[in-house]
Amino acid sequence: MEETLVLSKFDSLVQSGLVLYDDKQRTIEHIDGSLKFQFILTSALAKKPTLATPQSQPEVESSDISTTGFELGTLHSHVLIVNKFCFARPHLMLLTCDGYKRQYEALEEADLDGVWQILISMERDYVAFYNCGQNGGCSRLHKHMQLMPLPADSFAAFLDSSDEPEPNVPFEWFYRRLEGEVTPAVLFGVYKALLNESTKAGGDYVTSGPPGAVCLHNMILTKRWMIVLPRRRGGINKEAGVNSLGMLGVIAVATMKEIDNWVRLGLTESLAEVGVPRSI
Repeated sequence: MEETLVLSKFDSLVQSGLVLYDDKQRTIEHIDGSLKFQFILTSALAKKPTLATPQSQPEVESSDISTTGFELGTLHSHVLIVNKFCFARPHLMLLTCDGYKRQYEALEEADLDGVWQILISMERDYVAFYNCGQNGGCSRLHKHMQLMPLPADSFAAFLDSSDEPEPNVPFEWFYRRLEGEVTPAVLFGVYKALLNESTKAGGDYVTSGPPGAVCLHNMILTKRWMIVLPRRRGGINKEAGVNSLGMLGVIAVATMKEIDNWVRLGLTESLAEVGVPRSI
């Protein structure tokens, strides 16, 4: 998957109006204690639906994500598409071809294989992430991961340095630097180990759900490291939702009111609420 072709397709879809991307979006920084938060203020998210948004199709239907016109290609058991609501150029989604796979299930080796092939094919550094469960930050039920260029200066930036200390995040997270030959089996083994740690840290509170559901969690992956962290809530309120990147301090919002709401609630305290507070 050549990045130049992906960008060309992305730009064409934005120009057509099928994909929403605000090329005038702004990054607004806030410092809270020792942590730097980056708010991506973008009009592209103003009409983004959530799981609370009424659907034209009932839950028994196989998929709640439309792929028609957004497709970039197929990777074995997955299809790569452009996200309709974007806060990065490009912002991609990797969906299971099986529309009955659900977003509250654990990732499988095939999922990690597909997303890894994309990560290593891109010229720039990309990040992939999985929002497991509604309280893990997902807005659609069809199982999917997302990809975009790796944001600079997130809480995870220390993983790309040999001498930068781990930041004092207020929630439990578990990570592993990837070393040696990375295969789908290796990635899956790392993921299972980190998910097991997250499940133990989260306890029963984050494992309740429909049949097949696992610990509510976020998984974030680059070519050099993986993070898995348990979640308790999808947001503090309707104006303060958090996905995987939000837990790393990169929070996409549609309005200044949302940023003001975050600051009023307390940035660090809010992440402790939606994650599992770190044991002292």
